[in-house]
Amino acid sequence: MSKTSRIDGLIQITSRLITVLEREVELLRKPPSDGLKALQEEKAALTDAYESQARSLAGHPELLEALQPVLRAELERVTSRFQSAVSDNEAALQAARETTQRVLQAIADELDKNRREQSGYTATGYGSTNSYGGGKQPISIALDQNL
Repeated sequence: MSKTSRIDGLIQITSRLITVLEREVELLRKPPSDGLKALQEEKAALTDAYESQARSLAGHPELLEALQPVLRAELERVTSRFQSAVSDNEAALQAARETTQRVLQAIADELDKNRREQSGYTATGYGSTNSYGGGKQPISIALDQNL
């Protein structure tokens, strides 16, 4: 494989990975989407390919030193965009993670509050949740969303 085709390959993979990272950020900022899982699978595959290409080139610094100025400038441009996309992606993932944690904590707090309100007995000796006491009904919640 020639040095130019190695660099071109790295640039193409990096550009595709940038597109995937930017799309993931868009999806993370919207309501939950079915496309997120497939996008994350593609991101993982492209990340593996990127790491393989970068590792291969790191073992041959002479290839980078001998690059034509136009190709070097393109590699620098795409690398800069990639670093920005990674930073944006990381921030969006962190925000989504924090939002999920806050929602789960609010649910847990509400369930705990509900349990405390339902515990104990009424003045007549019945449990506070029996049909005569008019207690609150249990809450049922199901969550199935991965980040």
